[in-house]
Amino acid sequence: MLLGVVLVAALWMNFGSSGGPATPGAGPTRAAQQQRDGAAPKLDPAELDVKLEALAGERPAPGDTERNPFRFKPKPAPPPPQPVVKAPPVQDPGAALPPQPAAPPPITVKFIGTFQLPDGGMVAVFTDCTVGRTSQTVREGATILGQYKLVKIGLQSVVVEHLDGRGRTTLPKTGQECVK
Repeated sequence: MLLGVVLVAALWMNFGSSGGPATPGAGPTRAAQQQRDGAAPKLDPAELDVKLEALAGERPAPGDTERNPFRFKPKPAPPPPQPVVKAPPVQDPGAALPPQPAAPPPITVKFIGTFQLPDGGMVAVFTDCTVGRTSQTVREGATILGQYKLVKIGLQSVVVEHLDGRGRTTLPKTGQECVK
């Protein structure tokens, strides 16, 4: 029912108002408007000035023309030239630094553990990581296997340094491997 009403209204709007089918998007033509106003269009053929011979003439070739829809705007200025920046001279990073002293050789003993003596002192136990595995117990301040000095005994680690004081290392109580 509703569809029928909509269809009748659409047909009446298309055919009833202008007397014929309407072109979508187009308004009434000049002739149709004059006919509705009661004036018949009168065209004099002498008024129509059609120059058909101009269509047969030579056309200009497409090329460099001054057809510019933006002709009233000034041309944009060219971008300014990029400033020339001279790079600072490259220096060798190793040459500027003073030579560093050679790193001390690694401490090659293995810290095994600690125990407390009856007099209350602490002793650390070390091994030399060789095939024979020589072990030595050492108090703070004593030498280890004639190569290193035991600086401090802690709860979970010890601090050991070379006899000449060059390199100091903290050795943990567990998980340490022999350094060769």
